[in-house]
Amino acid sequence: INSPLNVKSFHYSSINEMRRHVRDWLTAYNFAKQLKALKFKTPYEAIQELWKSRPEAFIIKPHHHMMGPNT
Repeated sequence: INSPLNVKSFHYSSINEMRRHVRDWLTAYNFAKQLKALKFKTPYEAIQELWKSRPEAFIIKPHHHMMGPNT
């Protein structure tokens, strides 16, 4: 079956700009991806749930290593 395919194209002024965009996209994708092995939770949700149930398993709070708007 042939069906139309939509593709976005991006134009970058430098290779570093392209790398930054790919890194940001992968970070957002991996942060939001629901995994079957984690019962369809995101990795962030699984870590947060574990931290709430067993905080002694962590040396420091896990959200200190999460990327945020100011990182």
